[in-house]
Amino acid sequence: MLEPAVTIQHRLLDSVPGVELVQANYQQFSFDRHVHDDIHIGVVDIGAQRFMHKGQHYLLAPKRISLINPDEVHDGQGVNDSHYRVQLLRIPSAALAEFARGLGVSHCELFFRGPDIEDAALYQQLLALHYGHQRDEAASQLAQDSRITAVLAHLIQRYAQQATPTTKLQPLSRAELQRLKQYLLADITQPHRLGQLAALFDLSEYQFLRRFRASMGLTPHAYLLALRIDYARQLLKQRLGLSEVATLAGFYDQSHFTHAFKRRYNLTPAVYQQQLRSSAVFYKT
Repeated sequence: MLEPAVTIQHRLLDSVPGVELVQANYQQFSFDRHVHDDIHIGVVDIGAQRFMHKGQHYLLAPKRISLINPDEVHDGQGVNDSHYRVQLLRIPSAALAEFARGLGVSHCELFFRGPDIEDAALYQQLLALHYGHQRDEAASQLAQDSRITAVLAHLIQRYAQQATPTTKLQPLSRAELQRLKQYLLADITQPHRLGQLAALFDLSEYQFLRRFRASMGLTPHAYLLALRIDYARQLLKQRLGLSEVATLAGFYDQSHFTHAFKRRYNLTPAVYQQQLRSSAVFYKT
């Protein structure tokens, strides 16, 4: 049996702070269910990927686009053993909100209709954004600025919605999930307990666990781990050592951090940091 094959390249854009371009090649690799702290816009131009989103199954194939909002549980795997390539745009929510204000959209929180759409114009814009950056590098910053501006404007004008709390009683609402997230992020290193989190909402541990899993589809521990990995990824963009990042993000040691990071992103934190450091815009002042 062939071993899973993965190669990933990350690039930062300075046109919109915090935005990343990712090109990932996979073969015989599967993602576990997970969440992200930022918005993920994905396309494939070689092969195809199956993914689960909120219990429904979708196919990300050429000419289709996946729109995954923060904290939405999903997974991913190839449709067969063949190689497939994903072009991914990662957008921090704060960066999207700032850009939206420039368009006259003043919602305090935005999320996208999705997770699977067919939009030929946007698909071509996304490919142009990825391949234009690879081709032009820093030689034509104006062109790259124009590409990302066109993509974000298209996304917001056609697919963005204002987030509203759910009226269902069983799951935690979006507002409650946001409150929980901010509480966890306030001190990401703390060894949080289930009773402590349940007390935030005046619930028993059992009630909280049921409502959380109904909302997110994973355990509070898995969610906290996802937050720590995302926080560590932000720290890696600074000139911090791996051991320090592991400590600041709440991992037991560097080995545990490396294992968790590689399981999520399919490359080690050292390689990720090296790729960003070598990009044209890394640490730009």
